[in-house]
Amino acid sequence: MKENKLLSPAAIFLLGVNSIIGSGIFLLSGKIYEDAGIWSLLAILCAGLSIFVIAFAYANMSKIYSKNGGAFVYAKETFGRFPGFIVGIVTWLLGTVTLATEVSALLTAMKMILPNLNSRLIGIIIILALGIISYFGSSIIAGLDNLTSFVKIVLVLVFIFTCLWLVRGLNFSSPNLLTASSANLGGFKGFLSAYGTVFFFFTGFSFLPVNAEKMKNPAKNLPKMMSLVMLTCLAVYLIIQTITIGALGPELTKTLVPAATAFSKIVGSIGIPLFVVGICCSIFGVIVATTFNTPTILASLAQAHEDVPMFVSKNNRFGTPTWAIILTTVCGIALFLSGNYVFLSGLTVFMSFVQYLSTGLANIKKKFLLIGIGSVLFSLVLLTSFTLSVLILGLGILILLVMIYFVVKLDDDEREKWLKEHQEKSKGADVNTVKRL
Repeated sequence: MKENKLLSPAAIFLLGVNSIIGSGIFLLSGKIYEDAGIWSLLAILCAGLSIFVIAFAYANMSKIYSKNGGAFVYAKETFGRFPGFIVGIVTWLLGTVTLATEVSALLTAMKMILPNLNSRLIGIIIILALGIISYFGSSIIAGLDNLTSFVKIVLVLVFIFTCLWLVRGLNFSSPNLLTASSANLGGFKGFLSAYGTVFFFFTGFSFLPVNAEKMKNPAKNLPKMMSLVMLTCLAVYLIIQTITIGALGPELTKTLVPAATAFSKIVGSIGIPLFVVGICCSIFGVIVATTFNTPTILASLAQAHEDVPMFVSKNNRFGTPTWAIILTTVCGIALFLSGNYVFLSGLTVFMSFVQYLSTGLANIKKKFLLIGIGSVLFSLVLLTSFTLSVLILGLGILILLVMIYFVVKLDDDEREKWLKEHQEKSKGADVNTVKRL
């Protein structure tokens, strides 16, 4: 039997970079500048170093639990089924919120060239259409991932090498430019808001451990590659934010896609639509990958980790989990309609916060005290950066999950029946294999 090809360290690195560098730095650089002025650079550095500590917490746990799952495996194995269920569903919701956020990002970017776009209707159509396509399965997803990775790398390199010459020192030194505008939050509050927003730039890293079993020697390679990925992305974010500040100054807060505006100063008016198209291609790749991968997380919680009702994991004749796809699509549409891009990016960080906190606590219990305590503290600081609406919806979801858990527990009989049937089929397959040999 042919073995599945495992991901090499280089492939893990590219997967990590593609998962992390998304819409955030291109669409939210103006927001963090509005919140903290040129101190947004320090916010990126501090958030990046904080995430680096949290990534080490994941790396520590991946050495102990090298199977697929990431944060929800760590929570379940360390603290038991109830915390595992909560973190597991939050992991699925993180994928669902990411889907809604990236669709919102796509439409936000498109408004730069199509200002009269009916965002809500088109967003619903996109999510619904991709949900229908995912029902039938697809073989184009790997190729699309590779294509969008290439587009993303080219986009970053073109921006850096063409716009570097626009940087003006005055935009960093003038006292009047230390804050971006009259709408600036100002002071430490503005810095914390920017710090929390920057966490959205890095949220994709937590999906790397979910695919641990697909990697060569994950206990060794995953921690190393996660560290390299984090440092690379941090450097890219600092460079892009420095260039946009240096090129645009206060004008940075007046454009939907600051990088496109800066690029247009080099190549003229055609620069904005060209750059926006490139960003949209990159974002759309993330949307498609998230649409196909997120239902798998929910199905895995039922089939492999036994944390949700078994019917969720049942595949249709095309080999895809019907109910997991339906639930992901419906929740994705509901979340998309719940707020704009900035709100959804904050909600994404809240879902990540739950994962970071649980993984930090797991590190403390496993005696990785320094990294564990650091992860917990950095996670708790995030609470100060969330808006009231994000906190209310996020905490409301957690309370709802606690209530749902006690209903899900009643599904144990069905789960045991499915597991027994699955084991019998596996034994039968093994017997047939032995006979053929």
